[in-house]
Amino acid sequence: MNGGKLLDIVRSEFGGCHPRLHFFQGLAALLPAEAFIRLRPRLYRLGGVRLGHGTVLSGRLRLTGAGPVTRRLTIGAHCYLNENTTFNLGGEVVLEDNVSVGMECLFITNTHEMGASAFRAGAVHAKPITVGRGAWLGARVTVLPGVKIGAGAVVAAGAVVAKDVPPNVLAGGIPAKVIRELPGVPGLEKAP
Repeated sequence: MNGGKLLDIVRSEFGGCHPRLHFFQGLAALLPAEAFIRLRPRLYRLGGVRLGHGTVLSGRLRLTGAGPVTRRLTIGAHCYLNENTTFNLGGEVVLEDNVSVGMECLFITNTHEMGASAFRAGAVHAKPITVGRGAWLGARVTVLPGVKIGAGAVVAAGAVVAKDVPPNVLAGGIPAKVIRELPGVPGLEKAP
């Protein structure tokens, strides 16, 4: 085996290893869920995660992906993330200010091209996810690659969001569809 091939193998095997992040994630994992909701974000910040002022974490975050995953996650100010939220960070995920995320939500940025019949999961590519200001995602919502959830939107528990969700609506189901419009707050779609 030549040195270049060995180096490629080592890179692929250790691409998801983030020692600083894992150290502080490990410390945060020692904290009981629903307790230390203001300490936990500080530990994740020390691990390199960008979390806005006033954001609280009720439980563990799981960050997956190769390369600089902490650079691909931005969580705004005054957000609330419940237990066991998972971010697949092949691409960028942005949660704007005042977003609430229910327990066991999943944000997936990686997708595959359709391959040949012998192996359908073709080449991997990533698409970003954005969740607008003030949005609320219920428990176990799955957000698929390339989705934008509008400001002030509510996504019902258990929904699978495969397409963009407009601002100020209630969406739910598999796949998620708009159920009804919600009253909006003037100027919510604009940054303060």
